[in-house]
Amino acid sequence: MKLIKYINYWNVNKKISTEKATVGKWDLWNGTKQKKKVENGELTSEDVARENHNKGLGYEFCAFNEQSDQYPFCYANLVLKNSHAGVEFLDFAGRKYLNYLFGKSSIKTEGLFLREVWYYHFTSEHGGNEEYRLHFVFDEEGNVNYRKYDEKNQKIEDYESNRKFDISGLYESYPSFGDYESLIRLDRDLPIDIFPNDDHTDGNPNRPKNPWLPIDWNKN
Repeated sequence: MKLIKYINYWNVNKKISTEKATVGKWDLWNGTKQKKKVENGELTSEDVARENHNKGLGYEFCAFNEQSDQYPFCYANLVLKNSHAGVEFLDFAGRKYLNYLFGKSSIKTEGLFLREVWYYHFTSEHGGNEEYRLHFVFDEEGNVNYRKYDEKNQKIEDYESNRKFDISGLYESYPSFGDYESLIRLDRDLPIDIFPNDDHTDGNPNRPKNPWLPIDWNKN
């Protein structure tokens, strides 16, 4: 069970925002005026997030494995009235290395569909320079399109599936407030048969099939 905090994470600066700054950002998104109430102690960011959730307005949260963690396991932003949910996964260095983007399902009522996956592979263990990034686009017909941005060699590679994939694992129900375990799960049955060469060769037979898991996926 992850520890949920209704605060913003700034990926560029690798910093967690205050409740006041977070709610101020939500006010800009939603055209609301809740920041002053948070400043005065009348509301917490969780109170505002709950109200925004119920109204379908935008809000964010960070999910931590432990209270003492410097960086969250992931950071999410939701705008349920637009059927949008984005989940950004962070590695041990506080870098966003994976992004799941959900949109409205055209097939399942009140359902979300994982339409895009972005994966970022870095040149070193702690640095911020990308070696390459991958962008996958899925549709509900079972098609997969893929583009690799190779920063190291300055080239772009495109892939378009020539067969239909099983996309049943890409659906997600709209989350209830505070219940995000399914939405933010990292290991998913992705319909991908092209995996990056990410050196995940530790020989662990229990490693999930998801190719985007970080090297230290089982240490928490």
